[in-house]
Amino acid sequence: MPGIRQQAAYSPSGRRRPMAIESQAPGVVRVARQVLSTIVTNTALQIPGVLRMAQTSDQWSRLLNREMPRQGVALTVRDNVVSTDLYIVVASGVNIVEVGAAVQEEVASALEEMVGMQVREVNVYIQDVA
Repeated sequence: MPGIRQQAAYSPSGRRRPMAIESQAPGVVRVARQVLSTIVTNTALQIPGVLRMAQTSDQWSRLLNREMPRQGVALTVRDNVVSTDLYIVVASGVNIVEVGAAVQEEVASALEEMVGMQVREVNVYIQDVA
């Protein structure tokens, strides 16, 4: 985005804080991780064929070496580049591959457009068909 610079934000203790977006206006805009998760969830649920977000087990997350998702979404943000894992339930009778590809495309587009962040990957895991 022209005139906008993003930066990682850290607390004095070194813990990660909400992502900061600096603009030419005075001050900083901070976007919480929960906002990113909400964008991902809302976008995925708008895709025809996606019924709901799914939960996954701790074991599945450990096998994939990923953080435990909350409400079907796990996010990783490094240097203001987002990677996300989505766990979804799709409708019976839909083309699962097409639904998954549509989710990937729309989620990446939404993150880029709404918060101006670069998206490294959008991984979609179909957990069930209902």
